[in-house]
Amino acid sequence: MSSEKPILVVFGATGNQGGSVISHFLSLPSSPYTLRGLTRDPSSSKSVALAARGVEMVAGNNYDPASLDAAFKGASAIFCVTDFWAAFFDPSQREKAAASGISIGEYCRNLEEQQNRNIIDAAAKVSTLVRFVFSSLPNTNKLSSGKYKNVYHFDSKALAEEYGRATHPSLWEKTTVLYAGLYLENWLDTLGAGALLPPKWNKEEDQLVLPLLGPLSDAPFPLYSAVDDTGALVHAILRTDPGQKVVGVNEWLSIKDIAITLGQVLGTRVEFVQGDPGFDLGDPDLTKEMAEMMEFSVVFGYDGARVDKTIVKPGELGVPVHLQSVKEWCAKQDWKSVLQVGGN
Repeated sequence: MSSEKPILVVFGATGNQGGSVISHFLSLPSSPYTLRGLTRDPSSSKSVALAARGVEMVAGNNYDPASLDAAFKGASAIFCVTDFWAAFFDPSQREKAAASGISIGEYCRNLEEQQNRNIIDAAAKVSTLVRFVFSSLPNTNKLSSGKYKNVYHFDSKALAEEYGRATHPSLWEKTTVLYAGLYLENWLDTLGAGALLPPKWNKEEDQLVLPLLGPLSDAPFPLYSAVDDTGALVHAILRTDPGQKVVGVNEWLSIKDIAITLGQVLGTRVEFVQGDPGFDLGDPDLTKEMAEMMEFSVVFGYDGARVDKTIVKPGELGVPVHLQSVKEWCAKQDWKSVLQVGGN
């Protein structure tokens, strides 16, 4: 009997979700898998650092099925995640979208759907494959009967998920779908800060101020640390039977709840003021996308669970999995830099 460990192939090994999976298994006293990380650039400093820790780093091009065939060779498990936003903010892709006569969101939806179709087709050919974990999101257009048709970063993944289920039933018998919740990390960058509408620091009053935006402020969202907790959740998924759709969530909290939690961590109070529900993120395509995403979440739930009753929470997987609380996550962040607490 061979003593070699099964191979786990991880997409986005230097990114948020994929990087978390790699970090989790590297942190174990004895990983159950040999780790193979896919990246666009194996020569990058992050890739080289992972290779030095024993991860086999290989180039993977989601538009090149042959490269995927090579990367998947001998794989026992594959964790698949793709990046909608890289193309969305790429000026060259915006030029192509304009030349095609469609919005950048629709253009990127088509791109990401094709990337995932290529990955699914390649995974279906791997004779050694036992488990496939597909990071996806609900089909907002379909679940809302066309009301929310501009949430392209959800539907791009959902359409590929539906393709995989219909086209490769044998692969889908080995598949668990992961719906990653709203990233807690979004509070720490420009895109997420606008999308999540975080509180602002009022230097004069020494407090946090949060605009209240009607139903958006009180609707629960699945808050999720993609960087800290995806690895532990994927490890749990790989220890359970396939065929489930799992939502990645640390806690379901409203935007108002998060502000209160952050105020507790910072030891300050939060003032709630009336805001403009028609928020503007500075980019009309992004504004429309995020506004519809948040409205969909209010009506159908971020994971679509008010319509799709098959969604499973991490605590329902049947195996132990510890995901930190939002307060624990907040306590580890450098909010003084993010909110400019004490700044000029």
